[in-house]
Amino acid sequence: MALAALMLFELANWDKVTPGVSALGTSVGGLPGSEAVARLKPGVQQMLDRPLDISVPEAGQTWHTTARDLGLRLDPDELVAAAFQVGRGGGPFDRLGDQLDSLTRGRTISVSSTTDAAALDGALGGMAHQVERAPIDAQLSLGKDGSIQSSPAQAGLAVDDAGSRDQLTSALNGGGQSVALVTRSVPPSIPDEQLQAARDQLGRLLAPDAQPLTLTFTDKTFSLEHADVQKLVSLSGGTKPGQPAVVNIGDKAVRTWAAKIAKDVDQSVQDARFAFSGGSLKVTRPSKQGRTLDQEATVRAVHDALLAGGTSVALPVTTIDPKVSSDDPAALGITELIDRGSTAFAGSIPEKKHNIQLAAERLNGIVVAPGQTFSFNDAVGPTTIDSGFQWGFGITSGNDGPRTVPSVAGGICQVATTLFQPVYWAGYQLEERYWHMYWIPAYTSRGVVGLDVTVDGDSGIDFKWTNTTSSYILIQSATDDSNIYFGLYGKKPSWKVQVDDAILTNRTPPDPKPIAQEEPTLPWGRTLLVETARDGFDAEVVRHVIPNDGSKQRDLDLKSNYLPARTVTLVGSSGKPAGASIDDAIQHALDAQKPAEPKPTPAADAPAASPAPPAAAPTVQPQTAPAVAKPGATITAVVRNQPAGPTPKPTSRPAAANGIAPTPTPPH
Repeated sequence: MALAALMLFELANWDKVTPGVSALGTSVGGLPGSEAVARLKPGVQQMLDRPLDISVPEAGQTWHTTARDLGLRLDPDELVAAAFQVGRGGGPFDRLGDQLDSLTRGRTISVSSTTDAAALDGALGGMAHQVERAPIDAQLSLGKDGSIQSSPAQAGLAVDDAGSRDQLTSALNGGGQSVALVTRSVPPSIPDEQLQAARDQLGRLLAPDAQPLTLTFTDKTFSLEHADVQKLVSLSGGTKPGQPAVVNIGDKAVRTWAAKIAKDVDQSVQDARFAFSGGSLKVTRPSKQGRTLDQEATVRAVHDALLAGGTSVALPVTTIDPKVSSDDPAALGITELIDRGSTAFAGSIPEKKHNIQLAAERLNGIVVAPGQTFSFNDAVGPTTIDSGFQWGFGITSGNDGPRTVPSVAGGICQVATTLFQPVYWAGYQLEERYWHMYWIPAYTSRGVVGLDVTVDGDSGIDFKWTNTTSSYILIQSATDDSNIYFGLYGKKPSWKVQVDDAILTNRTPPDPKPIAQEEPTLPWGRTLLVETARDGFDAEVVRHVIPNDGSKQRDLDLKSNYLPARTVTLVGSSGKPAGASIDDAIQHALDAQKPAEPKPTPAADAPAASPAPPAAAPTVQPQTAPAVAKPGATITAVVRNQPAGPTPKPTSRPAAANGIAPTPTPPH
């Protein structure tokens, strides 16, 4: 019976729409095609002409239209054809199941399956074009005048085509007369948050009423005003997605400012200087604490403070205490004479006398602290015309052999030699020493040859010694018109000094033929005897410092190699009269010499006028690198250089048994 009923149902609806099917709210089930079309035509016309409001609330836009105005097409025949397909697809049982489902539950034919999809998409695209907007990125820039230009980010708006199509289709199927298109927000590539930190920093830095940044050190104050900050600030970044804007501080300009501050803050450490007289110590120059501004740390501190909105920075200053303080002179323990020495410069040209007196003055009162290494060049300072020294003469080596040339600060080697000798005899540790190119008899000390020193700051030739005791040592100097004196004061070391006999070897006689050299820096008519023929030889002196406490003995093997000197006279050619012959002047100077017995005082008979400075000072090169002495070691200190005076033939005699011989007493 059931099978028969089904067959009758199929036969009854073979050419009709399956029962239960409807379209546009109108039932067409059980109707033949023509009747179904006729029944749907009024509904189709009504739907196409029904008012339809389409809106985009986010954009405040509404369109009043109809489906027909949108360009939509709806054919009742297509609707009926779609309805007729219900229950007629698939196998027998599929069709039967589909028909029974329509009969019992009903089936609605959607308008979307029959509308003109292209027309609908075109209408949606036109509306979307009117309301969609691109996102706007946040912007931040800095004007040359320090003005801040800023604009916020704005999200964009886009129409969701698929969602809007569904909403419109629902309305066409009777879902209502109002349709809100589906939209979505489009975020900007550069949101406000990406620039906010930089925007806030600029606001703090460049606000007209912003407090100046103050840098302080004790009672000194330095301010960075608004106009100064404006020149330092710049902006970078913030123009790409994910790249935050960065406020930059011009560290180069801050570094320049820090350098100016350093000139006001920095202070060289100054050791005290003293004079020892009558058994008491008197301060001649008070000590002063040194200080140095850490300029790079200042740049970093200013940089960080500006970006963080700070208003005050403590300057990073490092202080340096003096090695020798003037606060308590008695605590230095300087109570007695340790050793002294002197040399004569009688007959020297005025320029050399001036240089000797100036260098001695700069050394007077220096105190060498326990463990400190004394450097002659550092103690004397720059030996330049600007620092007060005058042109003299020195001997330099070259391809043509040694030659006397103008030299700034000629004479300071005698100062170094005179100080070296009491340091040597007192047994202090020698660190660096160079000898002269020629032997100078005036530098023989206590009958010992080979105890001279030469120095040249420009060439790095120095005289250095170390105070290895636990006591302070005062260097006291004085000069008169003919002599320079040095005394060492403090506490005598607890050791014994013994100096072996000097050993002289490899004696080389000089060329006795006198030589005259043209010297453009000397005025016409002036002659100056600057070298006197004397032997060359090697000298070796060994000093033994023997501690009283049984510790290891220190030995110093001091070697010097002196070249044979010639008799040389400089002949001035500056301002030579027209027609005068420099050759005649040179020959006249040679005729005035006595090769067999050169005069022992070269500068005494020379005119007092000073030579004009040359275009460039000569360079003196050391013969070997300086030796370094360590406690308990045997060293050889070496040197070569500078001016030579007239000298007789070198002699050698044994030193006193204890290595000490009488010497002139310098004034206190």
